[in-house]
Amino acid sequence: MPVPETGDALELLAASLVRARGDHFFPVLAAHLAEVSGASEALVCEAAANRRARTLAVWRRGETIPNYDYDLDGTPCARVQAGHALSVEITAETYPGVPRNYGGYFGLPLTANDGAVLGHLAVYTERPLTLSPTQRAIFDILANRCAAELRLVHVKRERALLRGQRRQLRAEVAAAHNLDSLIGVSAAHVRVMNEVRGAALTAVNVLLKGEPGTGKELVARTIHGSSTQAAKPFVKIDCAALSIDAELNSLPQTLALAIGGTLFLDEVGALSADMQSRLLAALPAPGAGSINVRIIAATNRDLYKKVRDGEFLEALYNRIAMLAIDIPPLRARVEDVPLLIQDMVHTRARRLGRRAQTIDPQSLSDLSNYSWPGNVRELENLVERALVMQDAPVLKITLDPLGTTAPAERAALVAAAGDLSMTRTTLAGPVDFDDTLSTGLHVVQRDHILRVLDATHWVIEGSHGAALKLGLKPATLRHRMKKLGISRAANSAVNAPGSEAR
Repeated sequence: MPVPETGDALELLAASLVRARGDHFFPVLAAHLAEVSGASEALVCEAAANRRARTLAVWRRGETIPNYDYDLDGTPCARVQAGHALSVEITAETYPGVPRNYGGYFGLPLTANDGAVLGHLAVYTERPLTLSPTQRAIFDILANRCAAELRLVHVKRERALLRGQRRQLRAEVAAAHNLDSLIGVSAAHVRVMNEVRGAALTAVNVLLKGEPGTGKELVARTIHGSSTQAAKPFVKIDCAALSIDAELNSLPQTLALAIGGTLFLDEVGALSADMQSRLLAALPAPGAGSINVRIIAATNRDLYKKVRDGEFLEALYNRIAMLAIDIPPLRARVEDVPLLIQDMVHTRARRLGRRAQTIDPQSLSDLSNYSWPGNVRELENLVERALVMQDAPVLKITLDPLGTTAPAERAALVAAAGDLSMTRTTLAGPVDFDDTLSTGLHVVQRDHILRVLDATHWVIEGSHGAALKLGLKPATLRHRMKKLGISRAANSAVNAPGSEAR
C-alpha cells in the first residue's frame, strides 16, 4: 500500500476529511490511518466504562467492519487510553489480547480541552512498524482532527440528553395535574386500585392490559408516583411509533434517563418481531445490578395469545409481565361515570375560563347509560367539547354521534343515505344512531352493516373483519349490532331455504 510522503498527499487527506462529517467521519479517518501506515487494521475508539473501549470505526484489510466493545486489558490500547502515545512490537507473550498475526502497533490518545482522554486511535501491522517523520506528523494531524470531532460528538450527546431531560420534566409536570383523576367507587375500579397499590410496593415489572382510552398511562404514572421511585424519572417510549433507525438506536440513552425510575413501554404489542428482539437485548435483565430501571408496559392486545401464535417473543413477555393488571373498560364501571364527569368539569372549566359548576341531571343519566366505546378518553373529549361550546353554570352534555362516530362510518352512512334519496326532513336536527325506533337512518345503518358482515362472512375482528372495513372498533360494532337487533342467527334464519327474503 503506498505511503504518502509529500505535501500533495497531505492536502488530499485534509480535503477528504473536510468533506466527512458526523457518523461518516470516523470510517473515513480509519481508512486514512491504514493508508498512512500501510496497516492491516485501523481503529478509532472512544472510552467506555470498566476499562473498556468502544470502536467508532474499524478498517480491516480494505473494508469497514461493524463496531464492537472490547476489554483494554491485555492490549497495548490500555496504555494509550491512559494518555500515552505508543509504538511497540507485538508478541503473544506481551499482549495476549491481540491476534497473533499482528506484529506492530502504533496508537495516540484523543483528549478533551481539559486533558481528559476521550478515546484513542490505533493501527496494527503484520510486521513491526516504524513510522517516518512525515507519517508521524500525519498521525498527529489526524489525531487532533479526530479529537475535535469526538469532542463535538460528546457535546451533541450532552445536548440531546438535556433536551430529553427537559421533555421528561415537562411531561412530569403535565402528568402531575392528572394523577388525581384516577377516581371511582365501582368494584372494578377498587380492584384495580388494590392491584396498583400492591405493584407500587414492589419493584417488579408490570404489564397493563386494557382497551384504548382506559387510562393505562395514568395507571402507570400512579404506580410510579406511589412507589419509592417517585422522585426518579418516568420515561415513556411509544412502541407503536418506534423506528429501528431512530428510537431503538437511542434506547441506551433513553434507559440512562430512566435509571432509578420507571421505563414506560406504551403499546408494546405493536412491536414487530425484529423490534421485539432488539428491545429485549437492550432492556436490563432481572437481577442485573448495572441498570436499575422498573419496566411498566401497556397494551390493548392479547399478548398471551400472540405468544402462543408465535407473534410475540415469550422471553420479552416474561420480562415485562411479572405482574399483569387488567384495566376495565368504562362500560364495566358505569357507576363511576358521574364522579368522573364532575371531576373533569371541575378541573377543565377553571382552565378554560368557564362558569360550569354542576351538570344537568338528564345529561348524567344519558351518559351513564352510554356504552363508551372510546372509554375515559372519549368521555374527556365529550366533556371538553361541551365546555368549549357552553358557558353556563349548569353544563348540558349531549351525545353527538356525528361528532363521535368514526369518519369511515359517517362517510358510509352519508353515502348510503344519498342512495336512498332521504329527504332533508328525515335528516333535520341531531341524529342519534343508537335510537333504532324513531330515527330514519337506522334502516340505512342496519342494511349497510349487514352488507359488510355478509361480505366478511360475519368475521368482526382482524385485518379482514367487518369492524376494520366499517372504520369501527370491534366493541363499537358489537354495540351497534345489539342496538340494531343484528345477529348472525337471525340473519341465517331469514335467509334459510324456504324462508322469505329479507
